[in-house]
Amino acid sequence: MEEMNKQKEEEKEKKRGFLFLIEDKNKRLYKLIFALILVIAIFSVGTYAWFTSNYTVKVQQIDVTVSGGSGIQISTDAENWKSMITIDDILNHAYAGAVNQVPKETDQMNPVSTVKVAYADATAKTQGLHMYRGTIVNDVNDGTMYLDSASETDSANNFNYIAFDLFLKLDFKESEGPKQLYFTSGTGVKAGNPNTHIEYASRMGFVVNGTQPSSSDLTTLRNIKGAENVFIYEPNYDVHTSNGLANGRDNYHITGRTVSGNATPAQYYGVKAAFAYDPDDATNFPGTPLDSTDANKFALVEPDFKTTAANSSDFEFMTLPVGVTKIRVYMWIEGQDIDCENTASGGQVQYNLGFKLQEQP
Repeated sequence: MEEMNKQKEEEKEKKRGFLFLIEDKNKRLYKLIFALILVIAIFSVGTYAWFTSNYTVKVQQIDVTVSGGSGIQISTDAENWKSMITIDDILNHAYAGAVNQVPKETDQMNPVSTVKVAYADATAKTQGLHMYRGTIVNDVNDGTMYLDSASETDSANNFNYIAFDLFLKLDFKESEGPKQLYFTSGTGVKAGNPNTHIEYASRMGFVVNGTQPSSSDLTTLRNIKGAENVFIYEPNYDVHTSNGLANGRDNYHITGRTVSGNATPAQYYGVKAAFAYDPDDATNFPGTPLDSTDANKFALVEPDFKTTAANSSDFEFMTLPVGVTKIRVYMWIEGQDIDCENTASGGQVQYNLGFKLQEQP
């Protein structure tokens, strides 16, 4: 029996190969300035919202490439400006005090949730998003599912989600004014192989901390902090799996959606606070249903950008001022999304992020 179990485990390990994807340079759009490819594999089975028990997301391979277009440069430390940066720059060549977290091959990710409000940590160099890790709790008395929420902190050793600082320098005269920054058509989250559609529950977030003149000293540039704008991007909003639809119906009371062709994103309430459930002390620690809209614990999230699964067009991001702009980037699996459920595990997904300047006439 032990030998049979060993053989089964070996076969499983063989299937847990990784997908290494690199953007074809010949397919890059003319003024692409940022391209990120992230491949993650998820291993679990089940039928519940979020991921129950110890089900996690395993990162198999990450490749980050940033290539500069005319008039713009990129940096992870506001000092060494390049036309291209890599994952090594993000993890090993950031400025002192930066908190960049990108999972490695052996690390584990978990679904988290957030709302569109900047997190003003007084000790941090950058304002970001406040993430919360959810846990499903079954009431021992009646089996009802409740949600526990624990606060997450950006940390180099926290791999439940991805976060890093990025500096963009727009090299134009002030008289030439700001330029429109676009996401390229390749931006989004795609399925890998095998395909379980966890990409339907993925999100990206951007906290724009502010801009200073390029002539500013290094300390001033690195300490840009202010959260001028917060944006959330939802790719693949128009599609769901049948299990995701069942999760939406049974746990969130969301009906009327189909597996494809939905005209709007599914409504969801992101987690905005930490809370716990204790069946023995329900007065102080009451149960919080998954479909709760308690304003002390949740907030409706309306994405600033959304694309269909078949999107093939560039779309506008923001007006990029002349000077140096600091942006904190987030990527995560949204636990409150109806497609975040255990049967979405076992596959691979690919995060692609691309920026470009508006074409000049």
